[in-house]
Amino acid sequence: MNPPLLLTAALAAALGTQDTARLTLDETVERALARYPTVAVARAARDRAAADLADERAARLPRLALEGSVTRFEEPMVVLPLHGFDPRTPPLFDRTLAAAGLFASYTLHDFGHRAFRIRAARSLDGAAEAALSGAEQRLVARAANGYLRVLTARDVLAAQDQRLAALEAESSRVRRLLAEGKAARVQVLRVDAELARARADRIATAAELDLAEHDLAQLAELPFERVHEGRLAALRLAETAPAADALTEDRAALVGRARAASPELLEARRRADAASARLGSARATRFPELRLSSGYVDRGRDEGDFSAEWQVGLSLSYPLYTGGARASAIRRADADARAAAEQLRLAGLTLEQGVDRALAAVREAQARVAALASAVEQSEEVARIERLSLDVGSGTQTDYLDAEASLLRARAGLIEARHAEISARIELARVGGELSPSWLARTVLTADTPNAPAPGRREGEP
Repeated sequence: MNPPLLLTAALAAALGTQDTARLTLDETVERALARYPTVAVARAARDRAAADLADERAARLPRLALEGSVTRFEEPMVVLPLHGFDPRTPPLFDRTLAAAGLFASYTLHDFGHRAFRIRAARSLDGAAEAALSGAEQRLVARAANGYLRVLTARDVLAAQDQRLAALEAESSRVRRLLAEGKAARVQVLRVDAELARARADRIATAAELDLAEHDLAQLAELPFERVHEGRLAALRLAETAPAADALTEDRAALVGRARAASPELLEARRRADAASARLGSARATRFPELRLSSGYVDRGRDEGDFSAEWQVGLSLSYPLYTGGARASAIRRADADARAAAEQLRLAGLTLEQGVDRALAAVREAQARVAALASAVEQSEEVARIERLSLDVGSGTQTDYLDAEASLLRARAGLIEARHAEISARIELARVGGELSPSWLARTVLTADTPNAPAPGRREGEP
């Protein structure tokens, strides 16, 4: 193989390795939707509802059955039915009677009983479809939030490592000055105490990161090592995402779109329709049923002598007394219909509350991002000045340590606020019924710089 081809193959292999080591949000969501049990259960429930609907629709078609029997009697029995009596042709008797027949039946009119049952099954089929959509959207939100949780913990851990590096440099400086007789023992104790607190904070964050990575690995059904050792793509909101003020001004439109698209509300509406249809079906049992039946029967004995005949019948069925079962069924269906209607109303109220909470979370996150971004810039400048003052001897160690602690809090807060804004946008889309992998691809973009794997354990960590 010539050198250019070798170089191309090596580059392709390197790129393939990088892609494998990098875990994106799209891959996480795709794997969760394909494998997680909550969506699998919802899919099975949808298939069950579709089968129930097909079963109810079959009740509108005629029933065709083929029957056969051989009966042995203790005493000889009439082999063929008697439609008259002619002494010249006496009836046949035998202890074994064989019969075979083809029978058809059809309900001509039942005052809407079957129609109501089909309507109920169709509504439940729609409810199951909406439940599947809701389960998928909840899983997408959960996967995205799990991904953001790992990103947040890793970024906070990186900020804590920066603080530890600064504190360790300060510890080395103070110990050097102490050895030269230019610093007091209390300065060493002060920086050591701050280092111990920083290490304790890092241990807590590392434990939280470990839990977040295990949760994400389980959610996407990935080996833990793939998540722990892999690089996660950093995330940012698309520039086309509307500002919080614009969303707040458009609250009525948001609620309107949510009412039209929310799978939870659609499921409640379909279940209310199904309950109303079941009430109609129960009330239809107060009226008789008109049935048409027909058959073609061939009877005889084991020696032969078979004779076939057709039959057609029209019957009317009406239970005069059921011991109160019919009235109880109607009352039960009426109670179910009223409960389903109230559940629908409650789902509408819950939807509006969810929109309001999501809007408030978006506003809060945006405000925190703006405030903390400014706080980080100011804290970095304060820490830089305090460091310079400490180096030239005009500052105090306490002021420098306080500045470093404030810088860490600002950095950690900014990381959490940025990810909280993405999470709030995702929740707003979920409540509004818009959340999907395609929505994520349009709204939550991959940043240019991937999030690095979690740093290894530091000294003193479990």
